[in-house]
Amino acid sequence: MMEYNDLFPTDRVEPDLLDMYLNSADENGVNKLDIIYLFGKEKLENIQKSLSKATGLAFVTVDFRGEPITESTSFCHFCSRVRNDPSAFERCKSSDAFGSIQAAVTKKTNVYFCPCGLLEVAIPIIVRGHYLGGFIGGQIRCHDAPDTVSRLSSVMHSNRSEESINQYQDLMEEIPIYSYEKFLDIANLVFLVINQLTENEISQHVQEDALKKKIKKCQSLNQRYIKENMQKTRELQEVKVNCNEFEILDLLTSLMNLSIIEHAPRTSELLGILIDYARYKYTEKGTFVPLAGEVEQAVRYLEIQQKKLGERLTFSVQIPEEMQLKTIPAGILLPFIKNAVYNGVMLQKEGGAVTIRGFQREQELVLEISDTGPGMSQSEIDIRYEVHKDMHEGRFIDLGMEYAREKVKQLFGEDHDIITESIRSKGCKSILVLPEHHEEGIE
Repeated sequence: MMEYNDLFPTDRVEPDLLDMYLNSADENGVNKLDIIYLFGKEKLENIQKSLSKATGLAFVTVDFRGEPITESTSFCHFCSRVRNDPSAFERCKSSDAFGSIQAAVTKKTNVYFCPCGLLEVAIPIIVRGHYLGGFIGGQIRCHDAPDTVSRLSSVMHSNRSEESINQYQDLMEEIPIYSYEKFLDIANLVFLVINQLTENEISQHVQEDALKKKIKKCQSLNQRYIKENMQKTRELQEVKVNCNEFEILDLLTSLMNLSIIEHAPRTSELLGILIDYARYKYTEKGTFVPLAGEVEQAVRYLEIQQKKLGERLTFSVQIPEEMQLKTIPAGILLPFIKNAVYNGVMLQKEGGAVTIRGFQREQELVLEISDTGPGMSQSEIDIRYEVHKDMHEGRFIDLGMEYAREKVKQLFGEDHDIITESIRSKGCKSILVLPEHHEEGIE
């Protein structure tokens, strides 16, 4: 058997969202429990017309005070004439108010006879216990209603109204006769339809309200991101201005020339290495560069550090020449070599060695950077430099390694990572495993 919910499907609204919606107001301060705000007058009148066609009853919608808020639909000639008579209209209006008030109090469908003796029904529109208004319908004759049905003619008697009504008694005969049982069935069906439509309207309004809030939030976030992007752009421009590579290279070249004039060969040699190091560093590169270029840059860095540390640092590069013809992502090798020197060799009084080893296996390029340092864990390193906060070279080395790992994952997927292992008193090793034919893995 088909259930009621199958006939009138609806998306249930989460209680918290519904309560927030019902307790709020729109931008103009209109209470969202207002029936006109919820449905709109045109939609209410269209509902009335559809119900009238289906049931044969007349309808009008009233607010929670019992005041009509729509044009009447399918009113019979008798009722139209009576309501156009000022002396009788107030009694009809009071009848509508009585029906809606009874429905509001009981929160149930209320059936009663109007002062003219026609059977009517007040159907409440209720949301979460809130009475919003109701549909007043009926205007039919009924001869088998039980005595328990209220008859307003006994409490709303007026000689002047009766005189006006008696003029239209011939039109009373045109009004159809319904059995009480049939009228109740229609009333209950209309009650289900009206309140289901109300649920649907509430659901739609809640969803629209939530969507508007999301859009507003997105717009706010978008504005924030625009401002942040502008700030980052300014910061990047400032960095570019302050890191004028040509100024730096010109200065280093001048110093090297001066060292030659002053016969300082060791200084001249160091400056020559530093110039080549800076030139490669600031050169515009694509996503991938030859491994040979990255290795040469690594050697320059190690030679500079060797000039500073002397016998405390030794290094070796063990990468086949044919492998150096391959390409790797730019900038991912040097940060781990810097880490081997800074957090490895330099932490020992006697110094240590750095080894760069490379080989190919099963369509992969493997690069290993190892040192003979103390093999401290990352947490131990963090504690060691905690007093310096972020104001030390190691912080920028960490950023470089994080960037390298993220770059590898972006290019080759989450399965590819750069692993760093530390063994107490034996040193640290970083392993880079990259696909040999990496172009196939790039989106």
